[in-house]
Amino acid sequence: MSDGQKQALTLALILGFAILLCAGVIAGALFLSGEVKEVTNPAQPTLTPDDGVLITAVLPNSPAAQANLQPGHIIVRLDDQPITSPDLLVLLLANMEAGTEFKLLVRDEAGELRQTTAVRAAEPPYLGVEITELPLQTPSPTTASATAAAPLVTQLPTVSGIVPESPAAEIDLQVGDVITAVDGQAILNGEELLNQMATKAPGETITLTLRRGEETLAKTAVLTSNPDDPQRGFLGIEFQP
Repeated sequence: MSDGQKQALTLALILGFAILLCAGVIAGALFLSGEVKEVTNPAQPTLTPDDGVLITAVLPNSPAAQANLQPGHIIVRLDDQPITSPDLLVLLLANMEAGTEFKLLVRDEAGELRQTTAVRAAEPPYLGVEITELPLQTPSPTTASATAAAPLVTQLPTVSGIVPESPAAEIDLQVGDVITAVDGQAILNGEELLNQMATKAPGETITLTLRRGEETLAKTAVLTSNPDDPQRGFLGIEFQP
Protein backbone atom coordinates (compact mmCIF):
# COMPACT_ATOMS: atom_id res chain seq x y z
CA MET A 1 0.00 0.00 0.00
CA SER A 2 1.41 3.38 -1.00
CA ASP A 3 1.93 6.26 1.41
CA GLY A 4 -0.94 8.14 -0.26
CA GLN A 5 -3.34 5.25 0.24
CA LYS A 6 -2.29 4.91 3.90
CA GLN A 7 -2.94 8.61 4.52
CA ALA A 8 -6.36 8.37 2.82
CA LEU A 9 -7.26 5.32 4.94
CA THR A 10 -6.13 7.07 8.14
CA LEU A 11 -8.22 10.16 7.33
CA ALA A 12 -11.25 7.97 6.58
CA LEU A 13 -10.91 6.15 9.93
CA ILE A 14 -10.53 9.42 11.82
CA LEU A 15 -13.57 10.88 10.06
CA GLY A 16 -15.65 7.77 10.75
CA PHE A 17 -14.69 7.79 14.45
CA ALA A 18 -15.59 11.46 14.70
CA ILE A 19 -19.01 10.81 13.14
CA LEU A 20 -19.68 7.93 15.56
CA LEU A 21 -18.56 10.05 18.52
CA CYS A 22 -20.86 12.91 17.50
CA ALA A 23 -23.77 10.52 17.02
CA GLY A 24 -23.16 9.08 20.50
CA VAL A 25 -23.11 12.53 22.07
CA ILE A 26 -26.35 13.49 20.30
CA ALA A 27 -28.03 10.22 21.31
CA GLY A 28 -26.86 10.70 24.90
CA ALA A 29 -28.20 14.25 24.91
CA LEU A 30 -31.57 13.06 23.60
CA PHE A 31 -31.70 10.33 26.25
CA LEU A 32 -30.90 12.75 29.05
CA SER A 33 -33.39 15.25 27.66
CA GLY A 34 -36.10 12.60 27.75
CA GLU A 35 -35.27 11.73 31.36
CA VAL A 36 -35.42 15.35 32.49
CA LYS A 37 -38.72 15.88 30.69
CA GLU A 38 -40.20 12.83 32.40
CA VAL A 39 -39.19 14.05 35.86
CA THR A 40 -40.03 17.72 35.54
CA ASN A 41 -43.29 17.30 33.61
CA PRO A 42 -45.15 14.30 35.08
CA ALA A 43 -48.40 13.33 33.41
CA GLN A 44 -51.37 14.95 35.10
CA PRO A 45 -54.61 12.97 35.57
CA THR A 46 -57.63 14.01 33.54
CA LEU A 47 -60.03 15.72 35.94
CA THR A 48 -63.58 16.96 35.47
CA PRO A 49 -65.39 19.73 37.38
CA ASP A 50 -67.49 17.05 39.11
CA ASP A 51 -64.47 15.28 40.60
CA GLY A 52 -63.81 15.88 44.26
CA VAL A 53 -65.37 16.31 47.71
CA LEU A 54 -64.59 19.20 50.03
CA ILE A 55 -63.07 18.53 53.47
CA THR A 56 -64.83 20.67 56.07
CA ALA A 57 -63.15 19.22 59.18
CA VAL A 58 -60.35 16.80 60.10
CA LEU A 59 -60.60 14.79 63.32
CA PRO A 60 -57.55 14.96 65.63
CA ASN A 61 -55.16 11.97 65.50
CA SER A 62 -57.11 10.46 62.59
CA PRO A 63 -55.63 8.88 59.43
CA ALA A 64 -56.50 12.12 57.64
CA ALA A 65 -54.58 14.19 60.19
CA GLN A 66 -51.59 11.87 59.87
CA ALA A 67 -51.76 12.30 56.07
CA ASN A 68 -51.71 16.09 56.58
CA LEU A 69 -55.17 16.62 55.10
CA GLN A 70 -56.72 19.94 56.07
CA PRO A 71 -60.11 21.66 55.90
CA GLY A 72 -60.45 23.29 52.49
CA HIS A 73 -58.62 20.49 50.69
CA ILE A 74 -60.51 18.65 47.93
CA ILE A 75 -60.15 14.87 47.59
CA VAL A 76 -60.31 14.08 43.85
CA ARG A 77 -58.99 10.49 43.67
CA LEU A 78 -58.79 7.43 45.91
CA ASP A 79 -56.15 5.29 44.22
CA ASP A 80 -57.38 5.37 40.58
CA GLN A 81 -61.05 5.97 41.42
CA PRO A 82 -62.45 9.46 40.73
CA ILE A 83 -64.37 10.76 43.76
CA THR A 84 -67.59 12.40 42.58
CA SER A 85 -69.63 12.44 45.80
CA PRO A 86 -69.30 12.04 49.58
CA ASP A 87 -71.34 8.82 49.38
CA LEU A 88 -68.87 7.30 46.94
CA LEU A 89 -65.88 8.04 49.18
CA VAL A 90 -67.66 6.58 52.22
CA LEU A 91 -68.62 3.46 50.20
CA LEU A 92 -65.07 2.89 48.95
CA LEU A 93 -63.67 3.20 52.47
CA ALA A 94 -66.38 0.97 53.96
CA ASN A 95 -65.50 -1.80 51.49
CA MET A 96 -61.81 -1.76 52.46
CA GLU A 97 -60.32 -3.94 55.16
CA ALA A 98 -58.98 -2.24 58.26
CA GLY A 99 -55.32 -1.35 57.90
CA THR A 100 -55.44 -1.07 54.10
CA GLU A 101 -53.09 1.60 52.76
CA PHE A 102 -54.37 3.75 49.91
CA LYS A 103 -53.37 6.84 47.95
CA LEU A 104 -55.31 10.08 47.83
CA LEU A 105 -54.97 12.75 45.18
CA VAL A 106 -55.80 16.09 46.78
CA ARG A 107 -56.17 19.64 45.50
CA ASP A 108 -55.13 22.23 48.10
CA GLU A 109 -56.42 25.79 48.56
CA ALA A 110 -53.88 27.07 46.05
CA GLY A 111 -55.25 24.69 43.41
CA GLU A 112 -52.12 22.52 43.40
CA LEU A 113 -52.48 18.74 43.11
CA ARG A 114 -50.54 16.56 45.51
CA GLN A 115 -50.60 12.90 46.48
CA THR A 116 -50.62 11.52 50.00
CA THR A 117 -51.02 8.10 51.60
CA ALA A 118 -53.47 7.11 54.35
CA VAL A 119 -54.45 3.92 56.19
CA ARG A 120 -58.07 2.85 56.63
CA ALA A 121 -59.04 2.89 60.33
CA ALA A 122 -60.83 -0.03 61.97
CA GLU A 123 -63.86 2.03 63.05
CA PRO A 124 -65.86 4.72 61.24
CA PRO A 125 -65.21 7.39 60.22
CA TYR A 126 -62.54 5.36 58.45
CA LEU A 127 -60.54 8.36 57.24
CA GLY A 128 -61.46 10.87 59.93
CA VAL A 129 -62.79 13.71 57.82
CA GLU A 130 -66.09 15.51 57.52
CA ILE A 131 -66.87 16.09 53.86
CA THR A 132 -69.44 17.69 51.61
CA GLU A 133 -70.07 18.10 47.93
CA LEU A 134 -68.15 20.80 46.12
CA PRO A 135 -69.85 24.20 46.36
CA LEU A 136 -71.30 25.75 43.25
CA GLN A 137 -69.03 27.94 41.15
CA THR A 138 -68.84 31.55 42.28
CA PRO A 139 -71.38 33.58 40.26
CA SER A 140 -70.20 36.31 37.92
CA PRO A 141 -70.21 39.91 39.21
CA THR A 142 -73.34 40.69 37.19
CA THR A 143 -75.34 37.93 38.87
CA ALA A 144 -73.71 38.04 42.29
CA SER A 145 -75.39 41.32 43.17
CA ALA A 146 -78.78 39.98 42.11
CA THR A 147 -78.76 36.71 44.08
CA ALA A 148 -76.81 35.89 47.23
CA ALA A 149 -75.38 32.35 47.45
CA ALA A 150 -76.88 30.22 50.20
CA PRO A 151 -74.32 29.55 52.96
CA LEU A 152 -73.09 25.99 53.46
CA VAL A 153 -74.47 24.83 56.82
CA THR A 154 -71.94 22.59 58.54
CA GLN A 155 -72.81 23.16 62.21
CA LEU A 156 -72.54 19.69 63.72
CA PRO A 157 -75.29 18.51 66.09
CA THR A 158 -74.26 18.64 69.75
CA VAL A 159 -76.08 16.54 72.36
CA SER A 160 -77.92 18.84 74.77
CA GLY A 161 -80.05 16.30 76.62
CA ILE A 162 -80.48 12.55 77.12
CA VAL A 163 -83.73 10.72 77.92
CA PRO A 164 -83.29 8.50 81.01
CA GLU A 165 -83.24 4.73 80.34
CA SER A 166 -83.12 5.36 76.58
CA PRO A 167 -80.70 3.65 74.16
CA ALA A 168 -78.57 6.81 74.32
CA ALA A 169 -78.34 6.55 78.11
CA GLU A 170 -77.44 2.86 77.91
CA ILE A 171 -74.41 3.53 75.66
CA ASP A 172 -73.28 6.45 77.87
CA LEU A 173 -73.83 9.31 75.45
CA GLN A 174 -73.12 12.57 77.25
CA VAL A 175 -74.24 16.17 76.98
CA GLY A 176 -71.67 17.97 74.85
CA ASP A 177 -70.92 15.00 72.58
CA VAL A 178 -70.73 16.10 68.93
CA ILE A 179 -72.23 13.59 66.46
CA THR A 180 -70.20 13.41 63.24
CA ALA A 181 -71.53 10.27 61.52
CA VAL A 182 -74.28 7.62 61.61
CA ASP A 183 -73.31 4.18 60.30
CA GLY A 184 -70.26 5.71 58.63
CA GLN A 185 -72.29 8.41 56.84
CA ALA A 186 -70.92 11.87 57.67
CA ILE A 187 -73.35 14.25 59.41
CA LEU A 188 -72.86 17.94 58.66
CA ASN A 189 -75.80 19.46 60.57
CA GLY A 190 -78.86 18.70 62.67
CA GLU A 191 -81.16 18.33 59.67
CA GLU A 192 -78.99 15.55 58.25
CA LEU A 193 -79.07 13.76 61.61
CA LEU A 194 -82.89 13.93 61.67
CA ASN A 195 -83.05 12.61 58.11
CA GLN A 196 -80.77 9.70 58.98
CA MET A 197 -82.72 8.77 62.09
CA ALA A 198 -86.06 9.00 60.25
CA THR A 199 -85.05 5.94 58.19
CA LYS A 200 -84.28 3.78 61.24
CA ALA A 201 -86.72 1.22 62.65
CA PRO A 202 -87.18 -0.10 66.22
CA GLY A 203 -84.74 -2.89 67.00
CA GLU A 204 -82.23 -1.64 64.43
CA THR A 205 -78.58 -1.35 65.51
CA ILE A 206 -76.77 1.86 64.60
CA THR A 207 -73.21 3.06 65.06
CA LEU A 208 -72.66 6.67 66.07
CA THR A 209 -69.34 8.40 65.55
CA LEU A 210 -68.83 11.34 67.87
CA ARG A 211 -66.29 13.76 69.22
CA ARG A 212 -65.88 14.12 72.97
CA GLY A 213 -63.27 16.76 73.62
CA GLU A 214 -60.16 15.62 71.75
CA GLU A 215 -61.38 12.00 71.51
CA THR A 216 -63.16 10.35 68.59
CA LEU A 217 -65.52 7.60 69.80
CA ALA A 218 -67.76 5.02 68.16
CA LYS A 219 -70.91 3.96 70.06
CA THR A 220 -73.34 1.21 69.03
CA ALA A 221 -76.98 1.42 70.11
CA VAL A 222 -80.11 -0.70 69.59
CA LEU A 223 -83.06 1.58 68.91
CA THR A 224 -86.39 1.25 70.71
CA SER A 225 -89.84 2.43 69.55
CA ASN A 226 -90.40 6.16 69.29
CA PRO A 227 -93.09 7.24 71.81
CA ASP A 228 -94.69 9.46 69.15
CA ASP A 229 -94.50 6.89 66.31
CA PRO A 230 -94.04 3.18 67.15
CA GLN A 231 -92.88 2.49 63.59
CA ARG A 232 -89.81 4.69 63.97
CA GLY A 233 -86.62 4.01 65.88
CA PHE A 234 -85.84 5.99 69.02
CA LEU A 235 -82.37 6.94 70.31
CA GLY A 236 -83.34 9.31 73.10
CA ILE A 237 -81.32 12.48 72.66
CA GLU A 238 -81.92 16.18 72.32
CA PHE A 239 -79.43 18.17 70.35
CA GLN A 240 -78.44 21.61 69.15
CA PRO A 241 -78.76 23.21 66.72
